[in-house]
Amino acid sequence: MFKAFLDSLLNAKKHAEHAADPFTGVKEVLNFNPDNIVNDAIDEAIEHLGLLKPSAKPSIQALIPRCMAEGFKAVSLSHRKDGEQLSKEEKKALRIRSNGFMSKTAASELSETGRLKPLEAHFLTLWRADFTIDRAKSIVAASSQEFGCINQLGGHRDGCALCAENYDKAIDPFKASPFPPVECPNAACGMMFRVSVDWVAVHKKQR
Repeated sequence: MFKAFLDSLLNAKKHAEHAADPFTGVKEVLNFNPDNIVNDAIDEAIEHLGLLKPSAKPSIQALIPRCMAEGFKAVSLSHRKDGEQLSKEEKKALRIRSNGFMSKTAASELSETGRLKPLEAHFLTLWRADFTIDRAKSIVAASSQEFGCINQLGGHRDGCALCAENYDKAIDPFKASPFPPVECPNAACGMMFRVSVDWVAVHKKQR
């Protein structure tokens, strides 16, 4: 999903043959590689949260494209529903009610830490990774605009001092990172970026 979005931006010159490619050199100056952001976001979420084993990465990769349309909890629930379920005894060992859903595949992806939160492990990992990807989209979009910038909007302003202090702060897209700030206490950082353009600078240049 993100790759298609990025390709549509990077290949904009196909729709305007004489226009210069606005992304020439972007990969060298952004704080992340747009081509690898999906993989990097998933790796960061798995490593930071520690709820899933690294072997769960293919599952998260397959589920990510569905999250925004279906919701993180619904997507993670469908993953836990899909396939042969754990026995009642196995569910009890994970403190899951007997009629709760937990496939053997999903259970095998849980780390020791994730076994303490078996119904939240996939959900939180998906949420954290997907928000990183979404912030990356905004950075890429802003970087394609002359005088483009992003405004930081805290999704969890009440729980994160950094979000509260920097709410609506304008950030240079070439200095922005899509990854959750280390100061954020939330498992799934809800910080969002809004793309904007410094129209004052645009008008000054046009004079």
